[in-house]
Amino acid sequence: MPILPVGGRIKAASVGLDHLFSPGEDVDDHIARLRQNPSPELSAAFFPRTGHELARMLKGVGFFRPSLKTDQGMGGNFLPFFINPTIATTDLSVRTISHEEGAVVPEAWSEEAHAALRPVEVPFRRLDLSGTYRTLEGLTTRRAEKGRFPFFFIRPAMPDRPIVLGRDILEKVEEAVKIALNHMGFTRNLIYCQPDVFILRDGSVAVERINCPDVGLFFSHFDTTGSQVLPQVRAIVEKLRDAVADRIVDMMGERIFIVTRDDVLACKGDVLECREIEALARALLDRGVTVTVVGASDVGSLPHGSRLLLLNLDWQNNAASLKILLRRRNRGDVECFPDPYLQMTSERWTGLPEMEIATDNPHRQTFLQLAGSLPSNKEGASDVRRRIGQLLDREGITAEIIHAQLASETVPIFRRSLHSWRHFAVRAARPGNADGAIRLRSIPARPDNLLLTSTTGPRLHAFRFMWVA
Repeated sequence: MPILPVGGRIKAASVGLDHLFSPGEDVDDHIARLRQNPSPELSAAFFPRTGHELARMLKGVGFFRPSLKTDQGMGGNFLPFFINPTIATTDLSVRTISHEEGAVVPEAWSEEAHAALRPVEVPFRRLDLSGTYRTLEGLTTRRAEKGRFPFFFIRPAMPDRPIVLGRDILEKVEEAVKIALNHMGFTRNLIYCQPDVFILRDGSVAVERINCPDVGLFFSHFDTTGSQVLPQVRAIVEKLRDAVADRIVDMMGERIFIVTRDDVLACKGDVLECREIEALARALLDRGVTVTVVGASDVGSLPHGSRLLLLNLDWQNNAASLKILLRRRNRGDVECFPDPYLQMTSERWTGLPEMEIATDNPHRQTFLQLAGSLPSNKEGASDVRRRIGQLLDREGITAEIIHAQLASETVPIFRRSLHSWRHFAVRAARPGNADGAIRLRSIPARPDNLLLTSTTGPRLHAFRFMWVA
């Protein structure tokens, strides 16, 4: 069975949907008030940012991320789920998030992080953000896209009752992932992938994306001391890691080059990617494999016939090193797992309803001008909402929650909020996005069909599975 019948992680938004779906007033008026006076839950999603930096994050699309996305870090939670194929019918009743805690990952670049780990870890475990911040104030930060602070903060959580998926849901997920892989055209040298799947209260499933591979195996080496959640997550991930490592050896043999981004090796800019490499390499070494970790720019000098395990390369950045990788793959000099063309395709594919606005679409600029408009009165605002809604409905985008896939980022949109649409238009016009297609994805989740709820309302969430060839 390609989906490992063990379990995985539920990726959840850290703030519920009540403040968007039940504001009791015009949604944009309500959002304006929350931006000026954010709730503790909303502020916590941006920790350790405070003051002017927090206000800046809340001013734009950042306001919507903790509710309308399922990010790692402070903007999201993750919870364990289990799979038991002997259960015929899954209990899809609503669970309440009843426990939440904090965990920290020291950034490899910080020389201070190791010494400060305990003073930061103890208060953050109980989510004492004030106590954590007092220690952080004395530590060095850096200018970087990822890993600005000496620690990466995550928020494990638990529902009031375990979520156990039975045979009925497992079979639906299997079929949906099979269709997804078939639609991508080929699965050349695909050893493992991690599908993100929406599972709703009515038993329907929808594949959001196929991650080839993303991260998650790093939890198999995570320190679980003092945690109520992490021992369960680690136990699940250890089984997934072992199955993945065994299959890698079966398909690739006993000499493997792990290929990652150059910046990961040069400045250790992505601590989770670094931890993922460590977990994979250790599992393969334990199986007698000779493992060498290289950056993408090193592929040009690898021996003929090398077998490459591709991790999370940046195909949006058309770097010369990636062109060399593709050229060597096309000549048969190296063999890649997964095939790089599959990896590129997986970044764009979704099983959700989607409309694409290409760069040469004659209506693109008109649409962005409409989305970015600032009506002067309520009647004008209603008219803009109506016109945007008509355009979306015509293309089958009917959901209230929309994810705009831009060239360099995913922007969450709340359909009825013009504030949301305006900031989407600003992001779409940025240099990194202006020359790429816009893909608007219809997210099937609503407050009444979600399995998880909390003190701030129902939480957007997706299940991350492990698929192994």
